[in-house]
Amino acid sequence: MSKHDAKIDFIEAQETQLADEDKLPHFPANGEDLRDFRESLIQRFIQTQIKLEHQIYLDKKKWSENDEISRWTFATPNRQMLFWMFAVEDIGEGFSVSRAADYLQRDRASVSKDLSELHALKYILRNTKEGYQRYYLPSQRLLNNAAWYSNYYVDLTLSLTEDKNRGAFFEYRSAERDYFKLQEKA
Repeated sequence: MSKHDAKIDFIEAQETQLADEDKLPHFPANGEDLRDFRESLIQRFIQTQIKLEHQIYLDKKKWSENDEISRWTFATPNRQMLFWMFAVEDIGEGFSVSRAADYLQRDRASVSKDLSELHALKYILRNTKEGYQRYYLPSQRLLNNAAWYSNYYVDLTLSLTEDKNRGAFFEYRSAERDYFKLQEKA
């Protein structure tokens, strides 16, 4: 805005300059109304997030009751990340205990134990290439499960994102972020 540009404050104009019959309905009267609006959006969003988290929890619980690898994977956040680590593109010759521990930012002993257990379940395999036998590679089963879970997660998220209470906060927060990024540059 140049110093010659007039600043528009339509909230003030709506309240003070328009006749009652000309006022727009469902319009904020002040900054507190906008704060209340934002808080309403986040509260409605939280309810949709709870639905998402609850459904994922119930599904993981059910899968863990019926499937050994799900039971192992979902037992801890560390194991879940170990699972996803093997689905990373371009892992080269695989993950050694040391490389996996560095990637996961965990101690080598616990990572070694988890890798041994996952290998025993045949979810990861030893690299047979000369000089890389201490490295682990993902099995096709692990990669297929990663792809399946990704599709499941996207479908579930999309089904909840269709809820206008969820989408409204995403849109509002996106606009808010854009606005404040521009303010930082000014």
